[in-house]
Amino acid sequence: MKGSRAERHRVRRKNDSDVSRFWFMGLLFSLLVLSFEFFIEIPADADWLQEMEMALFSASFTLLAFYLLGLTFVFSRQQGAGAVNHQVIIYAWLGAILFHLFLLISNLSNQHVYKAGIILFLGPLFLTVYHFITYLSALRAQREEEEAATYASLERMAYQMILEGSKVYAELTRLKTTYPEVEQMIKANDFHEKMERYAFEMQQYLQVKQFERKDVELLEGHYYFLENLLYLAKQHPGIMESRVFAHRVDNSL
Repeated sequence: MKGSRAERHRVRRKNDSDVSRFWFMGLLFSLLVLSFEFFIEIPADADWLQEMEMALFSASFTLLAFYLLGLTFVFSRQQGAGAVNHQVIIYAWLGAILFHLFLLISNLSNQHVYKAGIILFLGPLFLTVYHFITYLSALRAQREEEEAATYASLERMAYQMILEGSKVYAELTRLKTTYPEVEQMIKANDFHEKMERYAFEMQQYLQVKQFERKDVELLEGHYYFLENLLYLAKQHPGIMESRVFAHRVDNSL
């Protein structure tokens, strides 16, 4: 089976959201069509019919231009931006433009024809709005996934630093107990207080629910301090690190 269960669930949830959004807007468009057809009367001899058609023609042409501009500079950057075929919307706008142009030239006096012109304007408009909403939804989902992946990566790095730092601190504590010269070196260089504080702060980060980049950088600084301190301690003659810790260092090389 291709894809994990979580991935299949995410895709299924996205598809359900797109379908629900499409049916909602389709229902709204159908209600508008029925309202125009049965509840709105357009006088056939009104003087403003030509002006209305000119306005719809200009609006259709302008919205098509903006949509093509959006495809060029916005939608093309997000391949999964929408389930609507771009060509369907473009052809719908072109059909609306040609129909309005026909009405302007022919000067018909049938209210159903003018109602059809309004509906032909609303159809591509609804498809364009649906595509735009779907694009924003897909873009937001992608950003949420990227942020979740970033947080997971930071969390993994932080816990790894805490684990490695705890091991280094435990090894330093063992060396201090076993070799008095190591403890004297740490105290003589005023490293003792800093070492204890850094180890305590690293353990405190186990209670953090969400890590940020600055937290990981701080843990990394604490870990490198403890690591360098351990390196200094092992420079004393006769100092031998524990077998478990030596095995860890050999595996990391």
